Amino acid sequence: MNRINNSIWYISKYGSISNNFGPTRIFGYSKWFAKLGYDVTMIYSKSNGLNNLKQNNLYYITRHQGFKQVQINGANITLGFSFKRALTWLIFEINLFRYLTKQKNYPSIVIISSLSLFTILNGLYLKRKGAKLIFEVRDIWPFSLQELKGLSKFNVFIKFLSLFEKLAYKKSNIIIGTMPNLKQHVFSIIKRSNKVFYIPMAFDKSLYKDDDLPLKLIDKIPKNKFLVGYAGSIGNANMIQNIIDTAINTQVKYKNIYYLILGDGPLRNSFEKNNTSPNVIFLGKTTKNKVPSFLRLCHVLINPWANKKIYEFGVSPNKWIDYMYSAKPIIVSYSGYKSLINDAGCGEFVEAENIKALSNKILEYSRMPKKELDHIGQKGKSYLEENLTYEILAKKYLTIILENE
Repeated sequence: MNRINNSIWYISKYGSISNNFGPTRIFGYSKWFAKLGYDVTMIYSKSNGLNNLKQNNLYYITRHQGFKQVQINGANITLGFSFKRALTWLIFEINLFRYLTKQKNYPSIVIISSLSLFTILNGLYLKRKGAKLIFEVRDIWPFSLQELKGLSKFNVFIKFLSLFEKLAYKKSNIIIGTMPNLKQHVFSIIKRSNKVFYIPMAFDKSLYKDDDLPLKLIDKIPKNKFLVGYAGSIGNANMIQNIIDTAINTQVKYKNIYYLILGDGPLRNSFEKNNTSPNVIFLGKTTKNKVPSFLRLCHVLINPWANKKIYEFGVSPNKWIDYMYSAKPIIVSYSGYKSLINDAGCGEFVEAENIKALSNKILEYSRMPKKELDHIGQKGKSYLEENLTYEILAKKYLTIILENE
């Protein structure tokens, strides 16, 4: 067995080279670790809900962007949580272990990126081979299931996952979180947080293709009105009803404010059918490369969140990256740990699920001169380019790994 110096294996079941939403976080950081001189291998699962390619062998290897990609075989699944999806976690770990045991050389650094939590077992195997073990938390499981799916902490599946979470926190050399206040959660589990660090979602300008919106969508957008935009999924977690309620709350006295919702999801048809506000317009879905064009048409962008305890540890959504890149002011209805928007000064937070507070803030922005709106929005784009590029954050990531045990 040999350990290769200056080598990183970045492992995540849900990594991907490309999907409908663009390359994933694991791909972006792998690319930049390679650009910074590291020998990088990205390992991910075919069974991740993002592709339907046929694969007969245990693994499939490709290489581009300066690093190696290893796709581990597994059954196709659909997006969204299910117990079948959880079963594919186990299948991934078995196939991943089979792949690892075939290797003659092992890395000096291994990054295990959740989900799946079970991957920590293979991470510990590589740690025994001499690798420094980094556990990356992109979603706080199983607490997310308790908060967002309503499962009890006494549920057998929750208790089972909790064992793996605690194991990962205790045995990892370093913990990296995409949420800025992860330290608080880790401390509640293992009573220490000195090895926990924050690396948010990153920005890659090369991924932003700027195609015009199709005319059929442009024709739906009213002219000479103040446009409040939302772009994203339309499901249970997205609080679209809050947008509709805000529109109803403002439309009586302020008929010039319109709310545009771009996107698709399981509740889209229901919301469209039951929407009683003429000031709310559902534009339907479009491709990712047309979203920037839509965002720039709006005057203000909004993102409502549920009032959940899990958000006290913070969030780092890709949506905020897209919004900030559009150089438009952002209003977030959110009561969790605040970051990015307030750091950049490109908008404001109001209390989650508080329709009156959201309405008042939108009214306030609707009265601002265009020059002031542009100034606020530009702060977000400038902050992205100066602080959140993959190049900048990859250097920070490596510094954390090299300077901490």
